[in-house]
Amino acid sequence: PLISLLTVSTATALPNFFGRLSSTGTSLGILIMQLFFAVSGAAGSIRLVLASAPSLFLFSSLQIGIHFLILYIFGKYLFRFKENELYLASNANVGGPTTAAAMAQAKEWNTLVLPALLIGIFGYSVGT
Repeated sequence: PLISLLTVSTATALPNFFGRLSSTGTSLGILIMQLFFAVSGAAGSIRLVLASAPSLFLFSSLQIGIHFLILYIFGKYLFRFKENELYLASNANVGGPTTAAAMAQAKEWNTLVLPALLIGIFGYSVGT
């Protein structure tokens, strides 16, 4: 959390300097995130989880489904958030900052990439 605070503070204080690094940093960040996903997913097998622990799979699916349902109902109807913001909030909560930022980038919600990263990191810091 401290390094994130320093990075965001420095980028906010010196926007011209860091603005020149934006396109290179974005490309490098996407490449590293894709590598992270490939390494993380290489050992995963839904078939193996279903065969060895179907109750765990059911519990996790139920937990994520209830989480999203509550988030969607409160966010959409009580707080009036946009749907794409709710999707990213859920993704940041379940998958962390990297998957939320990757989703925002893939959906071309470019203005939501940084908030997705920050809310995911905030979730990590609260959980820690």
